[in-house]
Amino acid sequence: MPELPEVESIRQYLEKEIVGKRIKHFKVLTQRSFFGKQSSIIGKFVKSMRRKGKVLHIFVGEPDICLSIHLKLSGQLLYSKNKNDSVFANNIPLANSNKMPGKTTRIIIEFDDGSALYFNDLRKFGWIKQDEFPIEPLGVDVLSILFTKKYLSRCLIKTRRPIKTVLLDQTIIAGIGNIYANDSLWLAGIHPSVKSSTLSSHQIKKLYNSILSIINESLLKRGSSAKDELYVLPDGTKGSYQNNFKVYQQTDKPCAKCNSTIVNIKISGRGTFFCPKCQVEDRNRKTLF
Repeated sequence: MPELPEVESIRQYLEKEIVGKRIKHFKVLTQRSFFGKQSSIIGKFVKSMRRKGKVLHIFVGEPDICLSIHLKLSGQLLYSKNKNDSVFANNIPLANSNKMPGKTTRIIIEFDDGSALYFNDLRKFGWIKQDEFPIEPLGVDVLSILFTKKYLSRCLIKTRRPIKTVLLDQTIIAGIGNIYANDSLWLAGIHPSVKSSTLSSHQIKKLYNSILSIINESLLKRGSSAKDELYVLPDGTKGSYQNNFKVYQQTDKPCAKCNSTIVNIKISGRGTFFCPKCQVEDRNRKTLF
């Protein structure tokens, strides 16, 4: 599933391409992928774009109509400057073609300059929802000024859930998924199953800094196209953070810090990767708050 760096990279790309353009056609090929009224969108200009967590927002018209987009597990947004010749340099994962629309295309947004935006989704879990207001996760976005060490500390002392589970909770922190939770915990030297309320102030500070460091590193590399390679940018190219994974999907490989072997366990049903030497679980630690 695309996480904050992937969705933000898509937003940055599309903001340069579609803001200011008028929507000429809005074609829904798979009805379950769209919630709204197509006719109210046609003829409207794209005013701005925003993101919170893993949800992308496109604002159109006056007054605002918001198109909230969640890519879920297999969603993709592809942009072509010529809808009549939408050929990309690389084959698009799962579409089995470098030409759009493909077999996984669910929605096509055509603009009056002849360009087009394609919403692809193999599993049909993703969606575009039209509303007056953005559909957003409840948690504070990692890149928001509201995401502070104090906020993180307040959230963690309230729960004895494993820290890995808390980081994935979008009602607390919006934008972190399995990739960046694993790598952030490794960088902070914290075992993923440690109960959140037992973390010391020093550990929380390290975790806060590690989250921002990992997220920003991935943003510089335009996100992660992991083993399934489902994530692509709107031009069909891949991100490159997967070449710098710290522990995520690195089972049996050496830790970059200590050369110990990375292991893989399940926490709350999610694959969890860590270094057993750098991220030692202290079962004797007592709650410090």
